[in-house]
Amino acid sequence: MESESAATADLVITSAPPQQITAAVADQVVLTAARLLRVGGIFVALTHSTSSSGELTDRSGQLVTSAQYADLLYLQHIVAVHVPIRGGTFQVDVGDHGAEELRRARHRSAVRGLPAPHHRIHSDVLVFAQPHNHVAHAQAHAVLEAGVIR
Repeated sequence: MESESAATADLVITSAPPQQITAAVADQVVLTAARLLRVGGIFVALTHSTSSSGELTDRSGQLVTSAQYADLLYLQHIVAVHVPIRGGTFQVDVGDHGAEELRRARHRSAVRGLPAPHHRIHSDVLVFAQPHNHVAHAQAHAVLEAGVIR
């Protein structure tokens, strides 16, 4: 039988790249975080959307669903913008090489009848709280020691 110990973490932070997060992975990471957190502890998941596969992939909803199944309290969704805003417009500096790549990508999309490509200009910061005691399993501590969750 797996040994159990009291949850000890006040804060658990993880990065969740959308191309690596499936429903099963999200469930496992969030449940591990929930088991590590003491009452009032905070779980933060950093993620972003991507269109690298040719269609927009956004795992924020999956992470929220997994956290709610793990009985964590959804506190906040913060949008962290990575580019300056001037005159009400995002100022994306793609450089000469990037501008040429963007022109080609837009042309390919138009020819194929696909949506225009976009630049990732923000990340999503999802914040959850542990509202009750949760027994931390030994596996949760092993994940923490391995550095999967920091």
